[in-house]
Amino acid sequence: MSTIRVDAHDQAAGLRRLFNARGAQVVALTAAAVVQNRPQLLAGALTALAARGRRVLLLDENPAPRNTASLLHERPGADLLQVVRGEMSLAQAIRSVNRNLGVLGVDRLANAELPLTRRVADLYQQIVDSHDIVLIDCCASRAGQISTLALQAGHVVIAVTAAGNGIMQAYAQIKRLAQFHQREHFQILVSGKIGRDEARVIFNNLRQVAFEHLGVRLGYLGLVDPARADMLSELLDSGLGMHVADSGEMTAPAGATTWLGPQNSVV
Repeated sequence: MSTIRVDAHDQAAGLRRLFNARGAQVVALTAAAVVQNRPQLLAGALTALAARGRRVLLLDENPAPRNTASLLHERPGADLLQVVRGEMSLAQAIRSVNRNLGVLGVDRLANAELPLTRRVADLYQQIVDSHDIVLIDCCASRAGQISTLALQAGHVVIAVTAAGNGIMQAYAQIKRLAQFHQREHFQILVSGKIGRDEARVIFNNLRQVAFEHLGVRLGYLGLVDPARADMLSELLDSGLGMHVADSGEMTAPAGATTWLGPQNSVV
């Protein structure tokens, strides 16, 4: 098994370009804080996407039984690491929920921090070529980093909780991810039972601070009520293609409340 011997960041960028040139929209979802009903929310959204005819695959970095994959399929499946080792084929490892939805555990591969090999890259390309949407549910216990696998995603989405100090935690996570992985663009998903205007205020303040202090650009994916999986499915289906980072001036709308003032400095 030969390891790809190129700079990790150039390698990741090159693979993202390759994977997004055709095939699936690959999305890695992570969160700085606990997102209420996260497995249920993701399971419902993926099921809804499959019902619309989208070919969907969940790559779950979280171990069973308290993960999204376990909600979608009662039988524990194989891990992608077993496919890499040649113990079974990719088709055998993917658990079929229905004709359009499959799940595949990647927790051992993601948490082992193994070097990205040509075998893994080839398998990943096979996954991308045969699906419309691939969602990587990043390991919930590693908010400060994302796996080598998740780094290949065209979209890294950070879920920001509207409650408590969620915006502070989100900024801290963005800072860690930007510094550790040298990634300069993230999508923001606001989660909470709040209005769209309030969600926009949260995003605009987070975007401005991230740009001014980190040079990181944030795109707004949208707002999701934790109890409304249909909202998330709509955003995953069409939102990522529409919402891109604003290259203009990073300012909050007129009259918006400044959530990140001196009393709540996160820098």
